[in-house]
Amino acid sequence: MSRLPKQRREVDGQALLFDDDTTDRVLRDAHDPGYLLLGVSEAVHTRHIGTRAAEHAIPVRPDVATTVHQLIAAGRLVHGSRISVTVDGRPEPEPAVTVDVARSAAGQQPGESVRVFVDVVRPGHGLVTADAFSGQIVRDGGAYLVETDTGQVIGRARSFRAGAERLARHHGLRADSVEIDHEHRDYAR
Repeated sequence: MSRLPKQRREVDGQALLFDDDTTDRVLRDAHDPGYLLLGVSEAVHTRHIGTRAAEHAIPVRPDVATTVHQLIAAGRLVHGSRISVTVDGRPEPEPAVTVDVARSAAGQQPGESVRVFVDVVRPGHGLVTADAFSGQIVRDGGAYLVETDTGQVIGRARSFRAGAERLARHHGLRADSVEIDHEHRDYAR
């Protein structure tokens, strides 16, 4: 009995994607004007053309709506914040959910593993670096504040390792390994 060779495993949801003009247009339009999901059924609407304002949500064609849902399932688009909208001049009773393009810094695919380094430059202060992002972790009382490279606090962590993992998740990646180097011990005065 002969065994068939293993087929190359695709990224989850990759088989759902169509490699065509509709997918390219949906990814381009997700930036401007952007998409919204309305109601429990998550009906796809577009924002007012020319702006990212969502005061006037406009329904999209069925093929575009299907592609948006497929790209969300594949991780290429993600759910964003909730905002109030009007459809046909009437306010919607429930807030709509914005659809954003998944963050993929430095060519990394969403969910891909990345190696993260934490340099503890002084007690309670660590600088985080990876190929795709950077940030810092600062001790605040009994926990650590996790900040992006722009200084935005994204949450708290119980340790430098947990903070590095949180920062990777914030960027849509998975911390495969976290290396912590306590430089302040090596270069103490």
